[in-house]
Formats: sequence, C-alpha cells, structure tokens
Amino acid sequence: MRKTIGLLVLIVLLFGNYGCSFEKPSLTQHEVKQHEIEPANSYSVNFPVESSSALSKGSSCQEIKAPSPPVPVLYYHSVMREDNNEIRMPPEQFEGQMAYLQSQGYHSISLYQLYESLYHEGTLPAKPFVITFDDGYADNYLTAFPILKKYGFVATIFMVSSFVNGKGFLTWPELKELSENGWDIEDHTLSHPYLTTLNRVSVLKELKTSKEALEKGLGHSVDFFAYPYGDYNDEIVGVVKNTGYVMAFTTLRGWADSKTDTWHVHRVYCYANMGLNEFIHRIRNPKY
Repeated sequence: MRKTIGLLVLIVLLFGNYGCSFEKPSLTQHEVKQHEIEPANSYSVNFPVESSSALSKGSSCQEIKAPSPPVPVLYYHSVMREDNNEIRMPPEQFEGQMAYLQSQGYHSISLYQLYESLYHEGTLPAKPFVITFDDGYADNYLTAFPILKKYGFVATIFMVSSFVNGKGFLTWPELKELSENGWDIEDHTLSHPYLTTLNRVSVLKELKTSKEALEKGLGHSVDFFAYPYGDYNDEIVGVVKNTGYVMAFTTLRGWADSKTDTWHVHRVYCYANMGLNEFIHRIRNPKY
C-alpha cells in the first residue's frame, strides 16, 4: 500500500511541475531581454517562453511576442531643383529612390502604424518604411504627391501651421486632398522657431495654437510632432507631452526603434545629391 501511494506521489510531482495546466506569470523585463530574437523574414514573431524561473512557478503554455525591429523613417523637405540647397531634392533623384524602394518590395506605412508597431505590438507589412516631409512646401503636393502615387506610397507632412496658404507652401485644399489620399498631416509648430530659445509660455503657444489650427482646418486630430531644426531639451519634451501628442520626431540619425521612447524618435535624413548608393546604404542599415 505504501509503495502504491509513493508511486502516485512521484507521478504527481513529475507531471505537476512540467505540465501546462497552470497559468504562467508575465516575464520580467530582464527575462524578456534574455529571450529577444531578431526575426528573419517577419515583423511579428512569436516564440515559446523557456525561462526556468517562470516555469518553476507553474503556468500555461503561452508565447511572448518579439520586439518590433526598427523602421527607417525618411525625412525630406522639398522636391525641386535648386543649386546649392541641400534640402531641395531634384525630382528625378527623388523618383529614383522611390522606384528603387518599390522594386525591392518596400511598403510605406503611416505614423499610426509605426506607433502601434513599436509600442503596442501592432503588425506591419514586409519591409516597412515611413516618408516624412518637414515644413509643408508646395512641391510636396505638386511634385512629390504624383510620384508617390505612381509607386503606391503615402507620406506625412509635418506642417508649420502659419505657413499654410503662404507663398511656396501648401494650401488648405491641398492638405485636405493629401489627407483624403492616405497622407498624415501633422504638426511642426506655429512659426518654426528654435524652441529652446523661447520661454515656456511661448513654447506652449507654438505647440498648442498650431495643433488646434491644424485640427480645425483638417477636421481630425493631430497626434504627431516634429521638432523644428531638431531643437529640444527636457523642458520642451515635457511641453510636447502635455500638449497631447503621442509621438515626437527628432533629426537624430538612425531608424525608429522601440528601444527609444516616443519623444525622441530618430529619422533618416535625405538630401539633395546624396546619390542612390548612399540612399540604399541608409535604407538598409539602422545605424548608418
């Protein structure tokens, strides 16, 4: 009888500890880092948890999602020819870059898709990238828009709100048409100042007034922000947070990465006469 009881106890111990009948606790940050992997052909990869510390507590057979890989966020200003002005990219060079991206199977995504992917486990198509234009030049509509439409891509305009309808800049009807065609229209302040040179009240005015003007003119929320000249400090970041944006973009080089918080997102600078080889280098290397 004692031998039978002992055998039953042994069976319970063996199968109770290694079965999948209990709920597994969430991994700590340290444990997740131990299991991070780099997905080969997918941007949404699941893999089994194998932490011995978690197993010892008992759990169900569940999976942890790998962090989303970094995504290149290209940033341009103007698409037109002007000698000795690096922010004016010649149209033929811009189109050459877009043709390359399409030929290699890249897919443009919105800022909302980027945000959800990096910080909320949203899924993305293969080879995702983002196109952004700073300031809101008229050629973004007149020249860049037809080219991007030809290759099936969309983009984001970081618009300086006081520039709308100004000479050489986008108009409200153009902004609305871009928005209706899948483009994001987001904020780049009221007047494009160096924000760190202003007091807190002026910074708040630059952000809040601009956000409200764009939202009123477009008829929808404006949730993303780009720092003019890439100029910011901790106080500026605090004001951006408190104004209601969910994500802010810098001019720091590199790809957007979930390891960076939402207020310091990196971008890939694209400039006149950079050449296709340099463009390919930047679109292929997160730490170019």
